[in-house]
Amino acid sequence: MTLEQALCIGKREVISLAGGGGKTTLMYALGRELPLRRNGIILTTTTKILEPEPSPFFIQFLSRNLREVKEWVAKNSQRHVCLLIAGEKLPGGKLAGIPPAWIEEIFRMDGVSVIVNEADGAAGRPLKALSEGEPVIPKNTTLFLPIIGIDAMCHHLDEEWVFRSAIASRLLNLPIGSMITQDVMARLMQKLLESAPAGVRVVPMINKIDVPGGLEKAQKLAGYLLAIASPLIRRIILCQLRPTPVVKIIERKAPLAP
Repeated sequence: MTLEQALCIGKREVISLAGGGGKTTLMYALGRELPLRRNGIILTTTTKILEPEPSPFFIQFLSRNLREVKEWVAKNSQRHVCLLIAGEKLPGGKLAGIPPAWIEEIFRMDGVSVIVNEADGAAGRPLKALSEGEPVIPKNTTLFLPIIGIDAMCHHLDEEWVFRSAIASRLLNLPIGSMITQDVMARLMQKLLESAPAGVRVVPMINKIDVPGGLEKAQKLAGYLLAIASPLIRRIILCQLRPTPVVKIIERKAPLAP
């Protein structure tokens, strides 16, 4: 099963990614997969992302001028490659993002079919606590993908495994150094789910199922999340994003008829 199939990506979508555990890898995986069957795929960020290595899958444009960006998109959107847009290069191999209002304008352009936006950062940690103003989600987002890494399970609630662990400690009412249990991971995912705009489709993702015991832990966590999450959450995706995406679906069971 492809990511496109598992996520039920429609003909026109604005997809926002938030959380930890592989957002950038997921974004570039979608950037490789989606252009195989359609044109007009754009990757971007409203925060900042790691700059990709040169690749035949991407062409990149950096500008702080919306008019220049739209002209470049109009020229290139019908190519069977993915377009990567950002503001400028930053120290440390990162790219600065664009304002969320730009995504709304670019999505209205002819030839643009899907925009994938990385809406927050996690400094490579599998879990994170949101700070004020995060995630930065465009108003026209149609699909929200909160993601966490199952590799954090059974480690300690500290900065090695949880980005902004001090904030997480306060939110969870747990001391720094506490064990990261299934309940801890579920509560951090719940905070991500609460950040979703009203009316947006939400599909939580649990990454790193390829670590030892990862699939079994992710299956149990997914079942627990479906039991406590909003009924609007119909499915959870378990995934391994490197080297090649592998995805599994855990769906909410329909209630028994009376």
